This record gives sequence, structure tokens and C-alpha cells, in this order.
Amino acid sequence: MNILIYTQCFAPKIGGIESVMTNIAQQAHLKGHKVLVLADGSRLSSAEYDQGQEIEIKRFDQLKFLRKKTKSNFCHSILKEKKFDLIYFDSWKSLEHINKDLKIKKVCLVHGNEILNLKKEDRVNRSLSKANKIIFNSSFTEKLFLKNYKGYLKKKLSIIHPAFISNIKDYNNKKKYDLCTVARLEYRKGHHLILEVLYEIKKRHKLNLKYAILGNGPELSRLKDLVMKYNLLNQVDFLESYSSTEEVYKLSKIHVMPTITTPNSIEGFGISNIEAASKGLPCVVSNSGGTPESIHNNGIIVSENNIEELIDAILQVVKNLPKLSKKSLTFAKKFKSSSKIKEYLNCI
Repeated sequence: MNILIYTQCFAPKIGGIESVMTNIAQQAHLKGHKVLVLADGSRLSSAEYDQGQEIEIKRFDQLKFLRKKTKSNFCHSILKEKKFDLIYFDSWKSLEHINKDLKIKKVCLVHGNEILNLKKEDRVNRSLSKANKIIFNSSFTEKLFLKNYKGYLKKKLSIIHPAFISNIKDYNNKKKYDLCTVARLEYRKGHHLILEVLYEIKKRHKLNLKYAILGNGPELSRLKDLVMKYNLLNQVDFLESYSSTEEVYKLSKIHVMPTITTPNSIEGFGISNIEAASKGLPCVVSNSGGTPESIHNNGIIVSENNIEELIDAILQVVKNLPKLSKKSLTFAKKFKSSSKIKEYLNCI
């Protein structure tokens, strides 16, 4: 097949949507399909990455208004020159600029946050009406969508948990960290709750757990202040300069992400929990959004914003680490890249 990827989010940028769109492109290419990517992003900063790829990538880095117009014009012109079998869109915002009457199968992904603003309901409906298939990253996201947006046929909707795992390996090396969180530093990820838990565990149980935080974002300064407040300087390392998530998983025992739902933000799934599981890390997560769907019997789900449950869960996982590590590796096998790409390619 000839496949077109139309996306605002793509590597080398790091993030959940970037990971999904990049993996769809790369894995489709490995399956023998021809892939063209139309992506937002600076051509200068992406040049080295793009040159190292076997797929063709076209970047659009103009100002927002001009970028949308230039990108959609380019897309429509290339569709006249070359036959494509399938287009994947990263969100309704990308699909919005494509003509409805194009005779080509269109697949649009829905991740969660982009459908929360009901002031844009008409725009979202107009855009998604163009899609032949809408793919949600979790059952939670699909239910949220159907609650707010009416009239969609079930056969037009699918759920695919968006994690691509290429290597499942348990590192039996000596671990530097008891806990880690790999995620953008946003309030809804719950890093601040883990810092409070570390303080309480040290105070109540005289146990100094080491914690690695990998990521960057608006919460960085506040989290560093909390580390000072709770006297955790010797227990917490900020690894925002690290480029390898695998290295962090290699050095850690447990992945913790107690996500929180806010009026303007939800966690649609939790790809990092799957990535951690593929390296043998059990996961402790909250029941917020679609996060519970990113673990199975390889960890514990706690109530959102509940410090006491979070303390008990972490201590319980520490005690049962070997057994839960094996369950993590087993669970991660469901997300092997070679089989996951088939779900996306066969969605229509």
C-alpha cells in the first residue's frame, strides 16, 4: 500500500502522539509499504533525524496560519499526482483541512485532550465526519467521546491501545532507583504526589526510596521546590537531560504514574507504563482517565489523588517485585510492534 501520514506530531519530538505517529510510519515501512510523512516541525532541527530515515518526510515550519494552508495545499496537490491507499491523521485538527470528497480511506486518531473543549464541538464533528475510521487510544476515551458527541455509528469507531514494543528485556543489573516516572512534567501526571509519598514513607517507615524523574515541562520548577520542602535531595534525581528512556528503566525497579483528571486535561492511556513493563517494571497507577488500561495484573491501581493508597501500593509492589516483574514482561508481549502495526493497517 501507499500510505500518507498527515500529522502535527512526529519524531524527533518526544511525546505520546509523536510516538504513535512515528511508529505507524516506521512499522508500516518495515512491513513493505511505501510511506510519506507530512509533518509539522522545524526543518533545521529535524534535518539530522529525517536524513537518517528510510521513509520520506516533508516538514512544514511556517507560522501556524500559513503552515496549515501550505501543508493542506501540498497534500491535495500530491494526492492528484500519486495514488494513496490510506491516510492517517494524528487528530481532528489535521483532518479539518482536508477536502471531504477525497476518494481515499481516511483514519483519524483521538487521544483525549483534543475533544474536551466542547466550544469546538461543531468543528470536531465536521472534521471527524470526513473519516472512514476513528481510532481511540482507550475505551475510556471512546466513552468520553460518545458522551459528548452524538450520532456516530459504532462500525466507524475502533479502540487500539497505542504502544509499540520492539524489545522485551528484563535487566537483572543492580538497580539505582526504587521508583521512576517517565512522562512530561505536567500537573496531571502526579509527580508531586509521589514526592509527598516519599516523604511519608521516610517519616513512617524509615525507608529512603530513590526516585528518578525523566522528562521536562512546566512543573519542573515546582517539583524541585517540593524536593527541597520534603528534604528529598538525596532521594530524587531529575534526569531531564537523558535521551534514553530505556536507560532509566534499566536502572529502576518500579514505574509510578498516579495521573489526575483536571477540567482541561485527561490521561487518555499511558504508553510509558507499557514501555516500563517491557523492561520488567511493575506499575503503580491511578484510576484516572484511560490510565488503568495501560496495566493488567502487573501492578496496582489506586484511587485518584489518594496518598494513603499510593503509599500502600508502592510498599506492596516493593515486597512482591520478582513476581510482578514477570507479569510485566508477559503483559508487554501484547504490544509487540510487529503485531500492533497490523491493528492499525487492518482497522478498515
